[in-house]
Amino acid sequence: MDNNVVALDKLFLNRVFRVPDYQRGFSWDPLQVGEFLEDLELLRPGRYHYTGTVVVHEPDPDDQLMDEDGNTYVPVEIVDGQQRLTTIVLLLDGIRRSLSDFADRKPLTAGIRKNYVAATDINGLPLFKLSLNADTDHFFKTSILADPPGVEGPQINSERRLAAAKKQVADYISTRVGEEAGTGEEWLLALYTKLATQLRFTLYQVGDDAEVGVIFEVMNDRGKPLTNLEKVKNYLLHASATLEIDNELAKSVNGAWAEMLRQLMAADLFSSTDEDRLLRAHWLAHYNPQPRQWEGSRSVKGEFDLLKSSGQHKDLLTRLTEYTEGLRASCISYCDAYQPNRSDAFASFKNRPRLRLQVMEWSAKLVRIGVVATFLPLLIAVRERWPEEPGKYLEVLKLCEAFAFRVYRLLGYRSDAGEAALFRTAHGLARNGLTFDALINDIKVELASRCNNAKFLEEITSEGPDDWYSWRGLRYLLYEYEIALAAKQKSHPQVTWDELRSHDLQDTIEHILPQSIDNQPYWKRRFRKRAHENYMHDLGNLTLTKHNSNYGNKPFPDKKGDPASSVEHCYAKSSLYVERGLVEWEDWTAADIDQRRDLLLNWARERWTVDLDGVVGNSPEPVVEDDPGEETALFSDDDGQ
Repeated sequence: MDNNVVALDKLFLNRVFRVPDYQRGFSWDPLQVGEFLEDLELLRPGRYHYTGTVVVHEPDPDDQLMDEDGNTYVPVEIVDGQQRLTTIVLLLDGIRRSLSDFADRKPLTAGIRKNYVAATDINGLPLFKLSLNADTDHFFKTSILADPPGVEGPQINSERRLAAAKKQVADYISTRVGEEAGTGEEWLLALYTKLATQLRFTLYQVGDDAEVGVIFEVMNDRGKPLTNLEKVKNYLLHASATLEIDNELAKSVNGAWAEMLRQLMAADLFSSTDEDRLLRAHWLAHYNPQPRQWEGSRSVKGEFDLLKSSGQHKDLLTRLTEYTEGLRASCISYCDAYQPNRSDAFASFKNRPRLRLQVMEWSAKLVRIGVVATFLPLLIAVRERWPEEPGKYLEVLKLCEAFAFRVYRLLGYRSDAGEAALFRTAHGLARNGLTFDALINDIKVELASRCNNAKFLEEITSEGPDDWYSWRGLRYLLYEYEIALAAKQKSHPQVTWDELRSHDLQDTIEHILPQSIDNQPYWKRRFRKRAHENYMHDLGNLTLTKHNSNYGNKPFPDKKGDPASSVEHCYAKSSLYVERGLVEWEDWTAADIDQRRDLLLNWARERWTVDLDGVVGNSPEPVVEDDPGEETALFSDDDGQ
């Protein structure tokens, strides 16, 4: 491994940089870009600023590119340093654009573009000095660096961060040029000089693929800790280099990570929490179902300990390869579980389009109810065991949704209740050949132990919470009722869950009997103070809405309205079936609220009833939970309303 300290102009000389696909996209936020610009502001003429380490790898030293002037370039992959180099290219391109306003600086602007942005190859095509990973490279070249930029807007978060960084750089240059006493030309030249000659980089050149991971773990240019997913990748690459037999594990790892990052970015599941959930769910299903023993990358290193595997490297290689490919497969299941409405979700079910559509719809329900992580190992194991049998996956999904509603919403258990048993079932399915009938029985046993049918019927047919308005399952129940009403009309909801979810609860839940009835004779004649307090937050008095602020404390007839009236917002003209249904009531009294509550609860009782007859091991006794501690809370995706 060679190393030396170089200026930017020497770093870019005869090299073209590429960000490999197994690395994530551009991740600097405005704070980090701003800190870099501030460092440049403080850099005085004649002084140098150490900008950090750039680690590169030449996949093929014999591969060379040539520009139209006959200059040759060696393609190198950036192992570490992509965030700084990308930001520098954005800044240099911004300087080039500003300097192009000065006629005598045309040669300089052409030189900046050729040396740092894009030369022209011998075929007359752009030879970009920096290429990003596959997810963002097209947007980077056609919308960020192009003259003029293309019409493509940012689609994923790394593209949005690129667009934000470009704007931040442009605003910075425009502001500073405007602050200069003259034209700003001298300031632009000084800034270019700082970048090209006063920044200093330590250049490390890595020899082989396996060493790449080890170096990346030590040198991280983002100013953020490495995620567990990155640490696992690096350990696998280290293992590949350490094994005493020839292997292509490093190639498999890089390919798997490139595919996983592509999947995660495409599904907008790009956070470190998403990565940790993926690692954990795969581990619980395939290696150890006990959640408290999961220690992130340390668990993986312990399972595949190189020292303990001395003399058994052939077996270890098999296990490492199995882990790598298993994690890749689990990533697909993970993305489908959390983002089921994507056009390419559940692709393995495409040969059964009707069942696939139902799988997508019921997966969306589980996401809406806000509890996915608890069932994720189970869903991963089912998907991998029966990859082309959507009917089995759908049956498990429906049980999970009923479990989530009855246990976590209706009874108010924490979202980790029952997870130990569910994880054991997932592990039994993934590793021990559990049959489908045994799988269904195990889930029902756990459901029965926490909310058997007697308990469910007792809860759902009672008057329920004292304050339904504050109940964490309210919007979910009402939206499921909306779906049911739409289905009766052989239709689908006209208002999406995302439309409701993007607004606060108070904006999307209408109190038919208002929370305040002062100065409203209509309501005061029907509800005394005690009755108003008792019925105000009752389930029968609540409905989904998009126009809560328009209703206020109007009398019921005014709220109800008429399809032919000129009033814009009223129940009769609502785009929500559940709200339009209120026009069936002539008046709104305590008896009407009782009637509507009974209607909703009777529907809910039928909607979430599960056949638990014949379940082996069914126990009606409630389960007392231990405190799961902080680790479980970290992975909970319970978002309630």
